[in-house]
Order: sequence, then C-alpha cells, then structure tokens
Amino acid sequence: MLDADFVRSFRGTTLPFYQDIREKHPDAIARVTLDYTVVVNGTHSEKIMSVSHRWMQPDEPDPDGEQLKAIKRFLNSPAGKKIELIWLDSACMPQDHPKGSRTAEDYHDFKRMLSEVNMLYLGTTVLILLDLSYVSRFWTQFESWLA
Repeated sequence: MLDADFVRSFRGTTLPFYQDIREKHPDAIARVTLDYTVVVNGTHSEKIMSVSHRWMQPDEPDPDGEQLKAIKRFLNSPAGKKIELIWLDSACMPQDHPKGSRTAEDYHDFKRMLSEVNMLYLGTTVLILLDLSYVSRFWTQFESWLA
C-alpha cells in the first residue's frame, strides 16, 4: 500500500507504477496483510482506502492525471484526512509494464495479491472513480459490489 501523505504531496501528474515507486520511493510503500478476521472486524476501514477505477488505456491507468486529482481531492477533504494508507492497483501491485519486465518474484506476488484483492474492498474505505465505462466492466462491478 502507499503512504497517503506520499500521494497527497506527490507532484507528478500521474502516480508511477509499483516497480518505479519501489525503486525511487521505497519509504512510500507499506506492506499490510489483510486476513478475514481483520476484514470482518473492520480494523482498517477508517485508515486504509482502496481505489476502484478503470484503466483509461490498456497500458496507462490515468494518462491525463484526472484520477490522481480526484484521489487527492478526497484525501484532502474532511473525510479523507484520516486515511493513512492507499491501495491502487497500478501503484501497489507489480505490473508488467513495459511488457515482459515483471520478474518471476513480481509475477508470484501479483498473482497472490490478485487472488486476495477482494479483502481490500470488503475491509477498507473504498473510493469509486465512476465514469460511463465503469459500469460496463466486470472488475469494477465486482469491486463496487464488494464495497
């Protein structure tokens, strides 16, 4: 997950992919384990936010930075001030970008995370970045249903 203050103060137009953040901003990443008990108890529901959104292009989730602007608006709102960590797929899971660059360890981590992503939407605050295409995609519908 990403430190929310890192996102609040990030000066770029779009958030980098996970591997770039890991390399250039390692202190911005926090490893958090969610299990069923933590989810059911709502342990992280006030301090962790998961973002449900669609990728605007197949290889770029937020090319114009509009999603990052919306995330920052929420984080700086009264309701978002208490958020300490953020989960956003492209910035928190090892991506295969550019194609073929994901290591075997990254691939293993990605598959494990993907199999347990439902815990995020069940046990954290969920920010849905809704647009017309959001409602036509399986993953976004699944995420919003879990939230």
